[in-house]
Amino acid sequence: MRELRVRASGLLTPTPGGPRLTVSLDTLRLDRDTRGRVTGSRRVGEPVAQEAAKDTRLLLTEAAARAAAARAGLQSAVATVRQWHGADGLPLARRTELLARVETADGPVLLGTAAYGEPSALVESLPWDELAAPAEQSDTAAPPDDWRERPLVLHPSPAAVLIAGTAFSLTSRGGRATAHRLAGRRALPPLTLRDLPSPPAENGCDDLGNPAHGTTLVDAGRICPPSPLDEDIPIGRAVWDHDSAAFRPPQLIRLELSGPEAVPPPHAVELMWCVEGLQRYHSDGTVRLQCLARTADRPGVRFSVVLRGKPVHLLRQARGLAGPPMAVHSDSDVTTRSLVLAGAAELEGAGHAVVTVITP
Repeated sequence: MRELRVRASGLLTPTPGGPRLTVSLDTLRLDRDTRGRVTGSRRVGEPVAQEAAKDTRLLLTEAAARAAAARAGLQSAVATVRQWHGADGLPLARRTELLARVETADGPVLLGTAAYGEPSALVESLPWDELAAPAEQSDTAAPPDDWRERPLVLHPSPAAVLIAGTAFSLTSRGGRATAHRLAGRRALPPLTLRDLPSPPAENGCDDLGNPAHGTTLVDAGRICPPSPLDEDIPIGRAVWDHDSAAFRPPQLIRLELSGPEAVPPPHAVELMWCVEGLQRYHSDGTVRLQCLARTADRPGVRFSVVLRGKPVHLLRQARGLAGPPMAVHSDSDVTTRSLVLAGAAELEGAGHAVVTVITP
């Protein structure tokens, strides 16, 4: 069996003379044995790769135009179009990823999303206008006096960091032992966290020939046993690496969080976007997020909030999910809605977090 994989990657950077755009192509022809295991690969030239390159250029050009229209300070944008084709040449799947780095008064912020199928709506799915300078922005940008008592609402971008950290704590080498020990226990509110595979090959298997399907890490708050391993890779997640001629886990994990509905209080503190360039994950298992924040009752006033704690402990304080789901693409792919948490005072009182405001 043979399979064709196409990857078109593009980078756009604004310059005084106009945007600078470069696109690179990588097209592989893979061979599989009768069990579906990849046995080898070679780089080839195929006409279908040019279509992916064209879509990549168009996506980046649209992103630059949309950022300019929103008066968002675009620093760079990266787009990747991936295509999978079967032995008959017909398409099996198509995935597009877009990641833009935007400058704000508090530092750079990443806007990222991904989707399968046609990428026509990808640029507009990102909330560019939220990063425009708010009309009500004051010089002090001070939060309300009672901000510590107000519930926190993490928009999908910062929520994705907690979700990815929770998944890592259950799937890393040490985390697998923890998941075995806690399997069946209720460790979280009734949230369900699933690990999703990359698009399957023509035979529905990963590159080792194992069935590729979603696995549940947390089921309605209960820890699930980790999936078995094959060649030290979770079943259904093996990816063939052409340059090393070896199998490896996927570069990006794909996660999906679902759970009960929560109605965000009208006075909540909303953490909208994470500021980049700072270390998020630390060796003691904690995450540190510096976020652009606002209050729901005064969305035009922005300030910076720092949230620090262990992802699992923070998720234990979840009240539910709110708003529409969003596919967040950065160092992982997480589909989630906004996460409603307890307020800063309650989180700190329970010993689960440290929440501070950065004053100008």
